[in-house]
Amino acid sequence: MISPKVYHQQIDDLDIEGMLVFADTADEASILLNKLEKMEEILEKIRVNVRMDIRNIRREYMDKIKLLESDHETSRKYKLKEKKNLIEEREINIAPYEAIEILVEDYLRQIRDAQIYVNNIIHESI
Repeated sequence: MISPKVYHQQIDDLDIEGMLVFADTADEASILLNKLEKMEEILEKIRVNVRMDIRNIRREYMDKIKLLESDHETSRKYKLKEKKNLIEEREINIAPYEAIEILVEDYLRQIRDAQIYVNNIIHESI
């Protein structure tokens, strides 16, 4: 699993925040469109990795819960309390990844909107 901090750094390295989407000519628009497509590709890869990490965290906690439930020497009351604690811990561990996933989705939506705008510039120039 990759740390959420690493994902944030990868996203920050793309310099999406505050990026100006403006082009005077078709050549500038083509360059900008290529840059947007590369950003989109990187963000798609980050999204896939984040989703895999979330699945792995869930699987890890599912295994812990199954192990707990298979213990026949532990009281039912203790198992229920421990299961609740594991679920809360799982949600706390997943939350930063879900926040990254939401951020990536938002950036992807913005990039796709910008691509439409840039494509219109290119088509108008032709």
